[in-house]
Amino acid sequence: MTIIYLSRTLCFLTLCLAVGCSPVPRQYLREAVPNITLSMLAAAPQVYQGKLIVMGAVIVKEETRDGALWLHVKNRPLDENYRPQLPPSADDSEGGWYWVVVGNHQTFPTSHHHWADMTIVGRVAGLGPGNEPLLRMVYVRGWGIISAHDGVWEHDVTETYAPTTPGGIIRESNRYQ
Repeated sequence: MTIIYLSRTLCFLTLCLAVGCSPVPRQYLREAVPNITLSMLAAAPQVYQGKLIVMGAVIVKEETRDGALWLHVKNRPLDENYRPQLPPSADDSEGGWYWVVVGNHQTFPTSHHHWADMTIVGRVAGLGPGNEPLLRMVYVRGWGIISAHDGVWEHDVTETYAPTTPGGIIRESNRYQ
């Protein structure tokens, strides 16, 4: 009886550990387009416009444009645990580049300069410089060269934010104004 109880407990704990250790929160995984690759995104960016995707990367260069941090990244395909991996070969179609825009970069971890890899959750925003895919970062999990440099960042949307409708546009819900 105790062996059965112990084995069930061990299986449960293993499952909890496996699910709980994902580098990407479940709310993003539920919304994200599953199994997207860089070659799919580059071939038809308009299909994924505005959609949430999960990609792997390493930072190649960063720039500041219009008050936002732009990261030019080299793609790293994700494994089944959403951990970035090197492409199978140097000339593999998944070894390309894309851009990531960090809107509120004042809160972005300074340790990102030491990240060896990162898992990015972002919304497809079209094409950036060089006609490379462009994402607006929503969430990132960075793995540092040493564990002290690891970091997590999430786009902070204040609770007081309320989208506004421009004057002159009357919706069905406020037709009596």
